Amino acid sequence: MKKEGSFSFEKSDKYGISPEFLKNVERSKLTVDDKVNFLLTKGGLKPASEITLVIKSWYKGEINEHMNEKDVEETLTIIKESNLPFQIEERKVVKEKYYDMKEPDIEKVYEREQINILVGHSKEDLDFLIEARQTKNDELLGKAFGFSPTAIEAFVGKRKKLDINSLPREIQESDALLFSSPTLSEDNWQEEVKQGQLYADFIKDLNPNIYREVLAIKRNKEK
Repeated sequence: MKKEGSFSFEKSDKYGISPEFLKNVERSKLTVDDKVNFLLTKGGLKPASEITLVIKSWYKGEINEHMNEKDVEETLTIIKESNLPFQIEERKVVKEKYYDMKEPDIEKVYEREQINILVGHSKEDLDFLIEARQTKNDELLGKAFGFSPTAIEAFVGKRKKLDINSLPREIQESDALLFSSPTLSEDNWQEEVKQGQLYADFIKDLNPNIYREVLAIKRNKEK
């Protein structure tokens, strides 16, 4: 008897995703967001995704190891075995400025060593993402990642953004909103979250474990 949350050979085959590949994605060191976006791209619901492998980070004088070399190689193997077009960028150290609440006037630096991987559902989708990243144009990037046009307009300031906190609690906690673009437009959000519901239904049907992982992270953030 198949246990709840175990893999369904019928469902994964229905989406053109092998059960073995699906297991490897779930067990990988990818963040849950990257797992979701990777599978949505594999399934053809998203044109492209950007995956970030954070290997180690430096924060407040401490070194945090996120992935060892074996983890990196295993993750890159999964990307290659997806049969999707991809581009692996050079390994680099990224620096980000931040301010500590205890010392708000002192600028500090957070560093992380990472590898960025661009994945497209098709070669054309990958090429468009590569070009969009080179332009650093938010509208083109939003289109490359498959966000709703009106949600993109809200993000870049061409439409009024929706105040998520103004929505009823049940809508804020819904699958549709959880899997939607982080920025929605005030005048078209009902249509925009239909895409989020589509994503949620796909992940829940394909891999209940990853779906539950997304929900668990949301609950932790709200505590």
